Amino acid sequence: MMKLGAELSKIVNHLDGDAAKFMSIALNNQRYREAVHTVWSDEAAARLILEGTNGFYLREDTAPRKGPDKDKPYMVCVVCAADALIRSELDTHRELLHLALRQRGLQVEEVRIVPARRGMKAKHPFRENE
Repeated sequence: MMKLGAELSKIVNHLDGDAAKFMSIALNNQRYREAVHTVWSDEAAARLILEGTNGFYLREDTAPRKGPDKDKPYMVCVVCAADALIRSELDTHRELLHLALRQRGLQVEEVRIVPARRGMKAKHPFRENE
């Protein structure tokens, strides 16, 4: 039996334009939410991390690289958080979060934690009351 994530990925691949983009974003956000709940098994801690997350996105790092894999796409996962306490906690558990995301189908090379700036500080995509 195929996993739900694999089935949703197939559906996303058959969509076109904005529908595919929005479905992909929603799927990635759900994977992040699940990964956070896996790494922080305490519900209050997971809720704190999710509420403190101002942005989560995947992108290709286009910086020049050396080595045999220099021509392959280098995908990174970026987590934005305005609160220094949240960034510190994310940084402490970065590799566990990376592993949990990979287990959920997000094949990224690294997880980057960055401070939220300007308009990003007002965004809270994982708050339940919004």
